[in-house]
Amino acid sequence: MIGSGSDALLSVQPLAIVVLATVLVPFCSRRLAHVLGAVGLGLVAAWTLLVPDGTGPTVPFLGLELVLVSVDDASRLVGLALSAFGALAVGYAFVVGTDTRHLLIALAYAGVSLWTVFVGDWLALALGWELMAVASTLLVWYHGGEAVRAGYRYALVHAVGGGLLLVGVALHWVAVGPSATALQYDGTGISPGLAAVAVGLAVGVNAALIGVHVWLPRTYAAPHVATSVILSAYTTKVAVYAAYRAFPEGNLVLASVGAAMTVYGAAYALAQKDMRKLLAYHIQAQVGYMLAGIGLGSALGVAGGFGHLFNNVLYKGLLFMVAGFVVVRTGKNKLDDFGALGRATPLLFATFLVAALSITGVPGFNGFVTKGMVLDAAAEANATLLEALLLAGAVGTFVSFMKFGYYAFLEGEHASIPDLSPADLAVSAPIAVACVLLGVFYPVLFALLPATDAWSTDPYSAAHLYKAVVLAGGSLVAFVVAKPLFGRVAGGKDVDELRDPLVFYGTGAVTDVLVRSYGWVDEQVARAAAAVVVAVRNPERTVLAALPDSLEDRYRDWARQTWDESGLKTTVALVFVALVIVLVVGLTF
Repeated sequence: MIGSGSDALLSVQPLAIVVLATVLVPFCSRRLAHVLGAVGLGLVAAWTLLVPDGTGPTVPFLGLELVLVSVDDASRLVGLALSAFGALAVGYAFVVGTDTRHLLIALAYAGVSLWTVFVGDWLALALGWELMAVASTLLVWYHGGEAVRAGYRYALVHAVGGGLLLVGVALHWVAVGPSATALQYDGTGISPGLAAVAVGLAVGVNAALIGVHVWLPRTYAAPHVATSVILSAYTTKVAVYAAYRAFPEGNLVLASVGAAMTVYGAAYALAQKDMRKLLAYHIQAQVGYMLAGIGLGSALGVAGGFGHLFNNVLYKGLLFMVAGFVVVRTGKNKLDDFGALGRATPLLFATFLVAALSITGVPGFNGFVTKGMVLDAAAEANATLLEALLLAGAVGTFVSFMKFGYYAFLEGEHASIPDLSPADLAVSAPIAVACVLLGVFYPVLFALLPATDAWSTDPYSAAHLYKAVVLAGGSLVAFVVAKPLFGRVAGGKDVDELRDPLVFYGTGAVTDVLVRSYGWVDEQVARAAAAVVVAVRNPERTVLAALPDSLEDRYRDWARQTWDESGLKTTVALVFVALVIVLVVGLTF
């Protein structure tokens, strides 16, 4: 039974707080509506800090007991990141001009994301997973234009991912033995075998696994800039959280795929001129660090993965805000289209630098602390190749943001645009300050991470600082060497350039084979039916055609004798019955 005081908070589902704010939005002015949205998500952030560990009430559904609230270190940390950043993202949406309809969809997306994090069983998580896909698709579509096309791709991919998740959950239910509580989290994760494969693939879709990741850069670069900011925080991070629930003891495949993603995402980010595509590819790269940490399964790896998730929500969201401010002021997306903004926008440039130094892992910023934890976890596990991939991804990240900063703020003719206003700073400066404070006063974040008594690290050890200096110096050399190539490369060709035509024409070829096969079978059935009809209508002629000449006379004598004794002959009714039998057999085949 739920007690009084803070224990009573376990009976409150965060989605209910967001819904309460959302239902009031249509009746308010634009300004007040955004204030309500920000306050609602802010209250959820406060709830995550006050609610104790434990589970809340359950409700019966389809013979199962759904756990509406389940709080532990992992769900608390992810929920805090999503709600606190979401409050500032709503403020950002206001300052860049979104309307209340956009806000309604955004709040629905944020609310069901929080539901997905704080429920305590797989069926409730799958329900939230599907609602997230619907809400985020509507959020993309709302912008219209090219975003509609991108949204269709996004919806199709996430429909496949949602289907895989439901298949995995069903297989898990069968494997553990059907019961009312079979799908509730028990700390052991998803059942091994096909259930784990299906859930792993579903997580991979939402986490932008290599091969099924193209929805990420295609979608995040297309809609309103506020939508890009909001999208950057939720879907991929909830996927990382689900990966931990599925594989709480770690998974080597998950870790290896994550390490590969860091290199792949950073490499494709280097090829981008579109700011939001560059940032989207780096979501894939940064999610790779999170999956690598969780996949390693050690206490330090899991803590590093979740810590990096928390930090990534902050600095990646801030980077999307910076890109959005540029797009709103210049009307352009590409780095080489608007000239050098640094002199005209020192506040915007400073905000970018804080976010860039955070994501690249420079000492004094939050990304340095948690990226170092994941690298240490790989070193402790003697995963040499995995550690090498993570370091290569770190170099790619450094070079990418050197490129971003150079072309957006320093290279070209000086452009004159408005700098950040007080309202702009009100939504972006708190995130920038948090990136610095969590890089310096990192014990505050450590206290929120899972299993704090099972791991330890010194982020500012001599070894960590030496590694950071080597990475930064090597990346600077790489940038200088590769700089002549940046002007010639515009996006590159991703896997969809091969996959989509292969799927399109491959599906057409398979369809053609099936049509031809069906036509051949249909022709054979028709011929067989015609032969049966002829045989039934004139059996004597059919038999005679099949007999050798030496037996024809003997058969005629036998048939004549049989007719005289029975009086049987072919009738219209008999032919009809034979046709029905042939038709049934043919359709069944």
